[in-house]
Amino acid sequence: MNQISQNDQSTEHLNPNVVNAFIDDELLPEEQQGAQHHLSTCHSCTLRVLSATRLKAATGRAGQRFAPPPEALARLTAHLHLQPTQTEPRGKKVVSIDSFRAAAWTALAAAILLTISFFGWRQLHQRDTLAAELLDQHLSTLSAGATPEVISTDRHTVKPWFQGRLPFSFNLPETLPPDTILKGADLTYFNGQPAALLLYTIHKHEVSIFVTQRYTSPTHGPLPNTRAGFYLRTATTSDLNLFAVSDVNPTDLDLLVAALVSVQKPA
Repeated sequence: MNQISQNDQSTEHLNPNVVNAFIDDELLPEEQQGAQHHLSTCHSCTLRVLSATRLKAATGRAGQRFAPPPEALARLTAHLHLQPTQTEPRGKKVVSIDSFRAAAWTALAAAILLTISFFGWRQLHQRDTLAAELLDQHLSTLSAGATPEVISTDRHTVKPWFQGRLPFSFNLPETLPPDTILKGADLTYFNGQPAALLLYTIHKHEVSIFVTQRYTSPTHGPLPNTRAGFYLRTATTSDLNLFAVSDVNPTDLDLLVAALVSVQKPA
């Protein structure tokens, strides 16, 4: 493709078609190599590829997990069964004002109930999807081939590395809870936003902390405390969202999250 040779230049960016083809491994070998070369020097396109990859993965997981709430259908069916029908022998239907009002109120109540059930299910579904993404990313950091971009225990090395790579800034605590060590950091995409991935160990247990910008209040509600044997934690500051996952003792995980929250500057 001519677009690949053009996009090899540092002043150009990969167009959406090339990004999608690169993610789906549909480029020719020389085109794939050209795109990889461009991504090695272009932070903007790297974030776009990372974002699109995460979106494809999240969409796939959401499609597999969809299941309509049976409780809402059961309640609606029960309401409909309670509605009486009245007819005269000659086939003329008699509908009084009172019965019409009762039927209208029943239908309205059923619609409200169905709407509330739908929104409640949607919030639970969003929470489940986010918890699954949190655990998936944590498990990927534990794989043998996972190597973070920054490997350092020095917060003065880790924090500056994110400058210019994220649309927000954050602080790292100078003093950590007992037997807690900063291992390094990486750039990732989480919950539809660019994120800082901070890697810690607590008593030799691996901990992943995701830091994202807080645009609005969370719409997914609080995450479950556990998933598949791992503990999940969330925290917010005036301008940041923090998500933590680990199999360490939850009390120790809470101490690390609290230490990170305590050093963030108010907006």
